[in-house]
Amino acid sequence: MALAGGGLFLLWRRHSRAALAGGPDPDLFLAPEPQSEPVPPPVRWLPPAGAAPQPPPKEAPEASRGIVANGLRPSLEIGVRPLRCLVEDSQVTIEFELDLFNSGAAPARAVFAEASLLNASATQDQDLAAFFSRPASAGERLDVIPPMKSVRMTNRVVAPRTSIQEYELGGHKAFVPVIAFNALYEWSGGQGQTSAAYLVGREAPGDKLGPLRLDLGRREYVELGDRLLPVGVKR
Repeated sequence: MALAGGGLFLLWRRHSRAALAGGPDPDLFLAPEPQSEPVPPPVRWLPPAGAAPQPPPKEAPEASRGIVANGLRPSLEIGVRPLRCLVEDSQVTIEFELDLFNSGAAPARAVFAEASLLNASATQDQDLAAFFSRPASAGERLDVIPPMKSVRMTNRVVAPRTSIQEYELGGHKAFVPVIAFNALYEWSGGQGQTSAAYLVGREAPGDKLGPLRLDLGRREYVELGDRLLPVGVKR
């Protein structure tokens, strides 16, 4: 289940930045160290009953044809950068930097973002699906993100140690955190959602991450990396 979450718009500043991309390696973690919208069909107007049939309109010259845009809507992309993880006796805290980039052609309005800290486990996909489908909770919303602009914010998620699933790896206790994000927004034509999830761990050589130890007492990890999981929502 989702362990912790909350509205994210406590701090932001706008800038132009592309969103993160990529997927995880199936064998992702190392052993611990010893220490667009569908286009509707065209409408065919019928004459009133009894009216004389009208000849079809003449085709306009090729030079007079223009381009009609049917995809004028926003589209949010999510990028994340974990900053630090603080392991304490009572809880685990992960601080992160989140980017919301509007790659669409219209402003994204009433933007609400929420985060949750989960465990990597056999029920991971079900837990993520439940979080992605959860209605937005009460929280501050950002008025607008213009097209081809982004908002960056810094926040954290917290989970009690009793909710953290521990693993025995190389004789040590460790855990593998997953941070999930929901971004909900509106525009003049409807509502949209972008949801994504990331594995978080210690940066290691190659394309792998190292797990986070839980048996070293109070400890802070700062050299963290993330890997985008192949699950999410985009509508």
